[in-house]
Amino acid sequence: MTGTIRTTTVNKINFEVWSDFSARGTFAKNTETGEVKQISSSGYISKDLTTRKAIAIVFNFPTFRK
Repeated sequence: MTGTIRTTTVNKINFEVWSDFSARGTFAKNTETGEVKQISSSGYISKDLTTRKAIAIVFNFPTFRK
């Protein structure tokens, strides 16, 4: 079961972000490439700044800015 899908922008790329309650984590999908990665395990991320920082780390971007 998944939570509400939110959108955010990191390094001028759009991402869809959602929480998966069965996997107990937060996931992000790059809307351009379709690549999905888990950005948080054993918990959920809801704040936009924290979400963008986690996406930048996992997807290897030089900045977390929009």
